[in-house]
Amino acid sequence: MHRMRGSESDETTKAAEVFAIGIGECGSNIVGSYLQTSRDKKLPSRVRGYMLMNTDRADLTKVRSKYGIPKENTMLYGASEIGVGGRFMDGYNAMMESKDIIFDQLGNLGFEGVSGFCIFTSLGGGTGCGGTPAIIELLKQRFQEEEGRRIFVYVIGVLPFEGQSSEALNSIWAVSKLLRAQLQERGADLTILLSNRTMLKRILNSRKSDSVDYLQRELDVDIASIDQIETKVPSTLDETEDMDKRTEQAFVELVNPLALDVIEAMLSPGVYEGNKDVFPTTDLADYSRKLDPVVVPALYQDIGLIPDAGSMPKQLRAMVDYAIKETSYADVGDQPNAESVYYVFSGPRHISKAEYGMHLKESLDKFIAPGAAITPCYVQYYDKDPSTNLLLLLGLPKIPELVQIINEATQLVNLHSGSSPLKQGWFMRSKGTTRKELVSAISDFRELFSYYMTPGETME
Repeated sequence: MHRMRGSESDETTKAAEVFAIGIGECGSNIVGSYLQTSRDKKLPSRVRGYMLMNTDRADLTKVRSKYGIPKENTMLYGASEIGVGGRFMDGYNAMMESKDIIFDQLGNLGFEGVSGFCIFTSLGGGTGCGGTPAIIELLKQRFQEEEGRRIFVYVIGVLPFEGQSSEALNSIWAVSKLLRAQLQERGADLTILLSNRTMLKRILNSRKSDSVDYLQRELDVDIASIDQIETKVPSTLDETEDMDKRTEQAFVELVNPLALDVIEAMLSPGVYEGNKDVFPTTDLADYSRKLDPVVVPALYQDIGLIPDAGSMPKQLRAMVDYAIKETSYADVGDQPNAESVYYVFSGPRHISKAEYGMHLKESLDKFIAPGAAITPCYVQYYDKDPSTNLLLLLGLPKIPELVQIINEATQLVNLHSGSSPLKQGWFMRSKGTTRKELVSAISDFRELFSYYMTPGETME
């Protein structure tokens, strides 16, 4: 066991420091809502600072007002000030063209010397999908190519709902862009996928009484069926806009803080605390070195394990089953077939023990692909009654909702394909790029998640 003491604490904490960036309305809301709900209205010490970025002045002003964000922690970039809509290439180019002012502002916020960056974004909107790969490219260029210093960049990306084909196409382009850039060491080290739909279901299940009351009051729908949030049909344009506004508010209030919980759980083993042992020690770099590039997290908190109350292997198996099936941030089903797993098991010394590793591995066997690597981390607390938590990071698992995302994107591309210049013009007009690049992105996605392919399925 390695216990962190005394003079080690400063270095250990420093090694764990990251900078948080929220891009677009979704990413800014995630970071902003976390700031608002945190007890002291400050980020934990392991997160050195934050910045919220947008191409839409109205959205940025709204977020700043809602969460009390200082102006110096926000940035409006791009030429239009009214956003880029779904044109992710405009979002990409706007970020690249704003390089100098971005680094000036990041410098004023004290981003130098951090180990890495956590970027929160929507994998559907133009600002987030375009801006995310662009800023990663700029950060990697600045630190790794100009300064010769390795940094780690994690993207926490929120998947769009089913039925949003234009956003589905944006998602596929963005993930493809991130992964292709990774081959040249200029992309995200990990892309962590979250699902709004799944996260909302999770929080409704865990906080039924207050959540249901809140959502019924705000949305005026029967939350017994989650689909009604998406399928209730407003009768007028004003009602439509009001419904959209209240739905967004519900997501912000109930769902967005969950995203930061995962990052806290990932970073916490590397942060010094005098009352804990960590084996093995871990920091931001370890996850990306041990996991496949696309990850779905599951976070099971306040677990009631009792060593003297029955078979621990049986209790641990039930814990892992529940974590994967009920607390994953994107629905991975009963057989995720993950190609790698990293787990952080934290709790009191008599529960979070390395000797339970063989039982945890056996519990994970049915959820992973043959030959998949499992990397453990144990955090032991000396407190009298610390909570027991399990963080599971599943590398390249099956994600059922990707079936809809792939199919919807393919159908949209096929719909606008044809020999007519007017048909071909849709791609540049709506996305700012060519049909060829979008077809290539879909092919990348299909290859990466090849288990969703069916015989004979092709792009037209």
